[in-house]
Amino acid sequence: MESGDQELYYLSNKFELDISSRIKQFNAKREPGSLMLKYKAMAESPFRFFRGTCHLFYKDLLKEYPFPHSPLTWLCGDLHIENFGSYRGGNRLVYFDMNDFDESVQGPPLFDISRLIVSAEIAAKAMLYSGEERKDMIASMVQRYRDTLVKCRSLAIERETATGLIKKLIISVAERKQKELLLDRTNNKPKNCKLLFCDRLLGLEKKEKEQLLQSFSKYCVNNYHKGYCVTDAGFRIAGTGSVGIRRYLLLLEKENNPRQKRLIDLKQALPSSVLNAGDFGVKQPPWQNDAERIIEVQQIMQYITPAYLSTFQFKDNWYVIKEIQPTADKVSFKQVARQPLQVEKYLSELGMLTASAHLRSSGRYHSSTADELKDFGEDQSWTSLLMEWTTYYSNQVTRDYYEYLRSFRDGYFNK
Repeated sequence: MESGDQELYYLSNKFELDISSRIKQFNAKREPGSLMLKYKAMAESPFRFFRGTCHLFYKDLLKEYPFPHSPLTWLCGDLHIENFGSYRGGNRLVYFDMNDFDESVQGPPLFDISRLIVSAEIAAKAMLYSGEERKDMIASMVQRYRDTLVKCRSLAIERETATGLIKKLIISVAERKQKELLLDRTNNKPKNCKLLFCDRLLGLEKKEKEQLLQSFSKYCVNNYHKGYCVTDAGFRIAGTGSVGIRRYLLLLEKENNPRQKRLIDLKQALPSSVLNAGDFGVKQPPWQNDAERIIEVQQIMQYITPAYLSTFQFKDNWYVIKEIQPTADKVSFKQVARQPLQVEKYLSELGMLTASAHLRSSGRYHSSTADELKDFGEDQSWTSLLMEWTTYYSNQVTRDYYEYLRSFRDGYFNK
């Protein structure tokens, strides 16, 4: 770099915050009591850091968008390899699919694909796969994504159609019972049962708890939980990126049969960090609130949605309601360390599920049609650029992680 160019570079970046300051600024309004748990989780590894910094990814992606124009589709927004998992649908069958839509928006499909690839690259590095092995894995995932678009047919994975790692997961979770979940999370009393509090489930202040139980009891009268009463509640800590937002776990009992119980998750709905990262020229539908956005996009992208999915307002915040299920689980990469063929097949399935979700939601709220997505899949011009950029960015994530780790260890996030 010439001296004049170097001077211009430093001038243009003079007022840009460092990584740690950007992270602290983004999380400034989160709950201080649990926020340190998020920072601690992000310090564990580059992958956990990546999960907790979706806002950094989109800021960097949009700063100098590297990809050509593509059709618009509905996006998960925060797509990574651990945002797929098993769950029991409203028809009570167990499926494996995308399962988190907090950051969902309408935008270019390469938003989802590039974030998914970077997550796979980082995870595969952690398992010490070589550059060639990682390249083969990612190429298989991208090819399966394109093939699914070209066939123009969305697919689903359930017990009968699952193979490999996903089949093992679904078989293992399908046998889990609600009774086992209640034994793990409650004192299991037949009536007036109570939650078991721990480092991931904290007690609430008396006033807040009374207000929450009263508000949700009123809500129960005219919805999926009619005939149930709320017996206990706690502040729930789960995931990585969402730690620090308001989140509750509620225990419900059926009034005429207290042995029938439900565990309900209430998760605060915030604006998508994809939209907060910058204007990428796509007008979003006028949602009434972010909980409505999250649920509506989930319903058009998932093959079958879970039971009891709905919205709830408590005080000034909107929440997404879902059932805590014994069948909810994820594939652990640690279990298949040094099994590249299994990992490659698994990543290929994630590519297929991503394309299926994009196809399933095509044409909704003025997004591109399935035929336009098919044409996009047939076009090979974007694939090499995608592979190059995601390799570059996965290395940047690692550099950002170690910069963050130094600040974390120095106590910067305790101040």
